[in-house]
Amino acid sequence: MQARAVMNEKPSALIRTLTFAGVIPFVMAPMMKVGWIALPGIAPDTWLWSYTVVIGAFMAGAQWGSALSRSDAASLMGSNLFALAVFALALWGRTPVGVLALTTLFAAQLLLDHRQQRLGLISAGYWQLRCTITPLVCTTLVIYAWVAS
Repeated sequence: MQARAVMNEKPSALIRTLTFAGVIPFVMAPMMKVGWIALPGIAPDTWLWSYTVVIGAFMAGAQWGSALSRSDAASLMGSNLFALAVFALALWGRTPVGVLALTTLFAAQLLLDHRQQRLGLISAGYWQLRCTITPLVCTTLVIYAWVAS
């Protein structure tokens, strides 16, 4: 299959399912913070920050991989910047303001995805999926910051 043909494909049902399932831990975090859900031995802040580091790095890696085919400097640098920024926030910014900074980073990752979609590095279908998921994630992060403050 040619690369251009892949760029026009809609994400498979498995990709959509896994992507939406990936939002569940973000939804759980504010519920844990207010005491609606409790997981043995896991504090809400640890849950949120650990998962955010995983997803932030995962998304940065996806952006890096997409950028390799064209050596898009903005995507390559942006993906590294995002991974390092999430890591730094997890180390030194574990506050409600830090959670809002995470929200900004996830929104900025969506902007980089928009660039990649315009360059043909990601499919229109994947871009649409990201446009659905990112606002959900950002909303849960804002709620978490609010209940944590």
